[in-house]
Amino acid sequence: MTTPHGSTPGGYEKSDLKPKPIVIFGVILSLVTILAFVATYGMIRLLGWWERPRLETPASPLATRTVPPEPRLQVEAPKELKGLQKAEQEVLTTYAWVSKEAGIARIPIERAMQLVLERGLPVSKPAPIAAPAKGGAR
Repeated sequence: MTTPHGSTPGGYEKSDLKPKPIVIFGVILSLVTILAFVATYGMIRLLGWWERPRLETPASPLATRTVPPEPRLQVEAPKELKGLQKAEQEVLTTYAWVSKEAGIARIPIERAMQLVLERGLPVSKPAPIAAPAKGGAR
C-alpha cells in the first residue's frame, strides 16, 4: 500500500539516515573536545608555573604609583561629565563679575536674550568703499 506521495506507510524512510555514523561522529567530537580541554588546561598550568615571579626579581619601574603627566585617562567619565555640565549651567544661568576693575559682568543667557529683544542689536558702521587703483585697467 502506498500513500498519495509515494512513500511507504512506515512513517519514515529507512534508507536515508543511518545512526551508526552519527554516533561515531558524536563520540569522536566528544573525545576531541575533552582532549582540547585537557591540553589547554595543561598549557595554562605549565605557563603559569613558568611565569611565576621569582623572589629575587626586582620590581618593574612601571609598577610605581607616580601620577602620569597631563592629559590623563578619565577614570570616572560620567561623573566628570556631570560636573562639567553643572559648571557650564552655572556660567549660563548666574550673575558674576568677569572683571570688577573693568566693570565687566556676566549675566544669565535668558536675561541677555531679553535685553537684545528690548534694545535690538547695535548698528555697525558700514565699511569704507575702497578707492580704485591708480593707473586704471589695461
